Amino acid sequence: MTYTEAFVTQNNLQPADAIVLRKKFAGMFDHFAVYLGRHSETNKPLFAANYTNGVQIVKHHELDQFLQVLEPNRIERFNGNHTERRGAVKRAISKIGEKGYNLIWNNCQHYASFVQYGKKYSPQVDAVGKTMMVGGAATALIGLASENKKAAGWGLFFFALGALASTAANRDND
Repeated sequence: MTYTEAFVTQNNLQPADAIVLRKKFAGMFDHFAVYLGRHSETNKPLFAANYTNGVQIVKHHELDQFLQVLEPNRIERFNGNHTERRGAVKRAISKIGEKGYNLIWNNCQHYASFVQYGKKYSPQVDAVGKTMMVGGAATALIGLASENKKAAGWGLFFFALGALASTAANRDND
């Protein structure tokens, strides 16, 4: 039994469940892959993910390596009935081949959220954006209070960048 087969069986994965993987060495962000079920001819587990080169099916031989390089952190179970689960898998498949990956605007968590909830959302991007907004606002206020225009300018820049990231986190309009 391959590592992937064992992982799917041990965790009782169901189609549309998302696995959350953390890079084993100094990983700041989680990576998301969606379990699609089993291949109709080979009966091997199928996963899809949004990578830098677009949304794609993760090749089976790469999946074993993938699960060993990235540490499975948790499973986000799809919450819905059988019909809703089939709809989620159809959403997942509808994006296969789509290009346009972007760490802020269209990442693997946006994809997993789209599959599970029908809308693109990345809490990771939202958290980074909000942190940048708070830090930027504090820096701007300190800069203004101390009449340091450079600090105030950088603070406003990071505040605006954070606001942009928070907006990018919720891509429900796509």
